[in-house]
Order: sequence, then structure tokens, then C-alpha cells
Amino acid sequence: MTNERLVELAKEARENARVEISGFKVGAALLTKSGEVIKGSNIEDPSGIGVTNICAERCALVKALSEGFDEFEKIAVVGGADKLIFCAPCGACRQYLNSWCPDIKVVLPAEDGKIKEYSMSELLPYSFNETF
Repeated sequence: MTNERLVELAKEARENARVEISGFKVGAALLTKSGEVIKGSNIEDPSGIGVTNICAERCALVKALSEGFDEFEKIAVVGGADKLIFCAPCGACRQYLNSWCPDIKVVLPAEDGKIKEYSMSELLPYSFNETF
């Protein structure tokens, strides 16, 4: 699957975001090694407490893991309130992705339309489970 197609699927996932608090929608499309795509969107806690918010990346990964998938190639992430902006995974998502799939590639579109691909080691140097 092309990075462009994966980004389009992440945009579709973004439409299901539940962000009544921040208004900042994020979508993710996770490509398994078997070719399945699992989508996720960010979901904010309506109480406003924030302790149960989940990011799109972790939403997609948890859905995939709970369905029995455990090998992943890429994840595309898109986000923004009114228009799409460059939206890299937060620190918690970087560590979570790295814990379950350290070899995954992260696909991120920029505002200029260019799509870049990063390794987890580029996004999370000296991660928690890295050995020296």
C-alpha cells in the first residue's frame, strides 16, 4: 500500500474523532504486515477530566492488538482543528508504538502536501526499552 493511500485512510478515520473539548481531530491508519488496515481516531473524555483521553495512534494499535494482529508495517497520522497540519505522535504514543512495534514506519503528511516517513528510532531516540 502506498503512503498516499494510507494517509487518505487516516483522513477518513479523523472524521470519527470525538473532540468536543479541544476540537483537534486526529486520525490514524495502521497497516498490518498481512495487509489489513486498522483505523483509529482520538476520543476525548466528555467529563473534561482528561484521564481517559485516547490518541488516534493508540486507538488503532489497541484495536489491532485486540483483533489478534501483532505485526505492523506502517502507521499514518493526520491531524488538525480546521485544516490538516503536520501532526507527529505525542510522546506517549511514540513510546506505546515503540513498545509493541519498534520497527514500524510512521507516515506523516506536511502542510505542503509532502509525505514523509520516519522510523521509530528517529522519532524516539533512547526509548525506554532500548538497550545500550
